[in-house]
Amino acid sequence: MKPHRSAALFSYIPAFIVFLFFNVIVLDGILVWKLLHTGNVLGTTTADTCPAACITRINQVAGKTTTTSGVKEYFVPLGSGTSAASDWADVAGASAYVDTSSYGKMKKVTFEATISQPVSSQKVWIRLFNATDKHPVWYSEVVTDSAGPILLISSPITLDTGNKLYQVQMKTQLNGVTSLSQSRIHITTH
Repeated sequence: MKPHRSAALFSYIPAFIVFLFFNVIVLDGILVWKLLHTGNVLGTTTADTCPAACITRINQVAGKTTTTSGVKEYFVPLGSGTSAASDWADVAGASAYVDTSSYGKMKKVTFEATISQPVSSQKVWIRLFNATDKHPVWYSEVVTDSAGPILLISSPITLDTGNKLYQVQMKTQLNGVTSLSQSRIHITTH
């Protein structure tokens, strides 16, 4: 009687299982050795690997301070959104609380916004509104008729004392949709 091929195939299974077992043990051993001898998985070290310019840019984007000879700058992000209102209307989600006591002696404060519209056929106004005390922030209003995107920076403004909610408001001349890409309050202190 001839042995079946399947019986011959099954005779290799125990050897194959032993091979897989030792292969897994060896690979696990290599992995554990590398983890123990190379620090951590991400490969970071205790040395400072981010240059000063990198840290400055990260802090600027995060709204933290940058320092130049005793002067500090703060960027308070307000948000983005769209509007097509013909009268002053809040841009949903574009607001933030600002507590003036957190910034010390303020040298200069401006409102900054980047807006764009499909065509430059209408004027667009944008301003900062003190939602806590229910009044516009004086001198924060900026206007453009450019299609954009365009960065608009207000004249110097004064923030009211205390913790206040500041809301971005927009209006358009012809009810055309206008996008607010970013908005922020730029605070420079002594």
